[in-house]
Amino acid sequence: MKKLILIVVIQITHYTLFSQNINKDNLNSLVQYCDSTKADEVLISHKGKTIAHWKRNDFSSIQGRDNITECQTPYMGTASMVKSWTGVLIGILLDKGLIKHVDDLVCQYIPEWEIACKNKITIKHLLTMTAGYKRLGGTGVLSQANMNEFVLHLKPDTLPGIRFAYSNESVQALGILIERVSGLKADEAFDKYLLNPMGIDSTNFTKDDFGNVLVYGGCTTTVANAHKMGVMMMNTGKFGDKQIVSEKWTTESTTPGDLAPYYGYLWWIDKNSKYWNYAATGDLGQMTIVYPQLQLVFVRRQSCDLSPASRNMSWMGGDFLNRLISIVEK
Repeated sequence: MKKLILIVVIQITHYTLFSQNINKDNLNSLVQYCDSTKADEVLISHKGKTIAHWKRNDFSSIQGRDNITECQTPYMGTASMVKSWTGVLIGILLDKGLIKHVDDLVCQYIPEWEIACKNKITIKHLLTMTAGYKRLGGTGVLSQANMNEFVLHLKPDTLPGIRFAYSNESVQALGILIERVSGLKADEAFDKYLLNPMGIDSTNFTKDDFGNVLVYGGCTTTVANAHKMGVMMMNTGKFGDKQIVSEKWTTESTTPGDLAPYYGYLWWIDKNSKYWNYAATGDLGQMTIVYPQLQLVFVRRQSCDLSPASRNMSWMGGDFLNRLISIVEK
């Protein structure tokens, strides 16, 4: 009976691939490539149908972990990938009128943030990484016991609107904004307005020593949940029969800014490839990539290998993207 069930499943999969004109050889080659780059799980869908869901079962080549059992988790550490989710939540709060306009000064909502008032930092500046803060890495908000307090007293390096600089601090400031306008802790706001309406569970946000919710990283979820977010964005804010965030916001979020042709509202944008795409990404190659024209969504999780090659993510380039589009390219 088990053998019969296995045969039926394989036949259905083959039928699905054939009916969607999927290049099976290129699909297998991509999965093997993800294996070689130390991914632990990959989920790929095309036109709303899952065409591959691979999970690692051989950890013999993994480096950087003394205890391999730590690798065998069903959960995905989003790292900075959750920044893009924060951008979606800001859009929902704007749709609901809790935020009036993306060009509003942040200090209209956080009046004690004197630095933001003085420098005229807007919500859009924070969303586009143009608020004037440089990248601090491990010396910045990451190492602070009270992250919100640190952000509210950090002096910018330049005036806003002058340069793009990737900043955890800018996104954490959006977390403070979320709490002010919603009257909820940031994780509760995520649940109420974004995650629960999409049926996303098994998702937890990290908190600092003072109970501040991190919205720039540290969230854990599942590959299936990350895939839902990608599908929602591909469908211009709609998931199932629910409009989660407005089409207008998803369009703005995936439109390059004036100072960074590769970045929108906390989404990375690639307009230089053969097919334009946008992505939510994080350290070790946690990612959700969306190809709207191809109706293709790709999610990658890496929980285990911590080798220098994994940290450098040198595999993230044109060859990888070409392998991905070759699955469905005519």
